[in-house]
Amino acid sequence: MQEKSGPGARFEVGDRVRLIAETLAWRAEKTLQGRTGEVIEHRDDGRVSVCFDNGRRLMGRETTAFERFQPGPSA
Repeated sequence: MQEKSGPGARFEVGDRVRLIAETLAWRAEKTLQGRTGEVIEHRDDGRVSVCFDNGRRLMGRETTAFERFQPGPSA
């Protein structure tokens, strides 16, 4: 299940998120498109830092670039 972040959306440290493809700002982020990661920092200005499963990190990004990710039940 996915929930897109909207204005005022707040992610907490430990939340699982997915990078939204439409928000890509620079070419290196294309490799992270659709990948899930974990919020590792939430700044006072509302920006977050995310560590992806492949070890890549995006630091100090707007929350609008992410959607909340919750894996479905295991089969």
